[in-house]
Amino acid sequence: MALSLDAHLQAIWQKLTHAVSTRSPFTLMQLASVTGNAQPKLRTIVLRDFSPAPASLLFTTDARSAKVQEMRANPHVSLLGWDAENSLQLRLEGEACRVDERELRHAIWQTLRPSAQQLFHSPDSPGTILDAPEAACAGHASASLTDPPENFALIRIMVKRIELLDVSADPHQRCEFLLQAHGWAGRWLAP
Repeated sequence: MALSLDAHLQAIWQKLTHAVSTRSPFTLMQLASVTGNAQPKLRTIVLRDFSPAPASLLFTTDARSAKVQEMRANPHVSLLGWDAENSLQLRLEGEACRVDERELRHAIWQTLRPSAQQLFHSPDSPGTILDAPEAACAGHASASLTDPPENFALIRIMVKRIELLDVSADPHQRCEFLLQAHGWAGRWLAP
């Protein structure tokens, strides 16, 4: 028996909530943004926080990275996650914005491993050309890891559309959820 649309939406909320606390297929998601010259860019982000009401997720990045400037110029983004074990594809669409709440930045900073914290203390912006891979490690060892540096950025995506594709079902099932004034409206789509 197929799940109802509401049951699918509740399962999505559970999967994203679980992905924050435990490594799961949706902990690492692909984020798509658009450059100033309308070129698509795709990279992997780590889901750091999720809230179903209002539907939003949070990830960290270096404020000097190209994606921050891309999202400032065009906040419309898309995320994609794939659960290979259950043959589920999850696509989220929404608007990104930088979060500057001091307490939240500090709380998320404290959840990062020291090796991840050290990356934010690099004098080099992400994408800087290096002579050798070892050059990226210069200056990290002496960095204070108590407080996040200025270039430690939190990005919140306010989710406006969700699409789930289940290719394990026979026939495949696909549904979407659109954020409306009264909440989420779901409908079935052809796979």
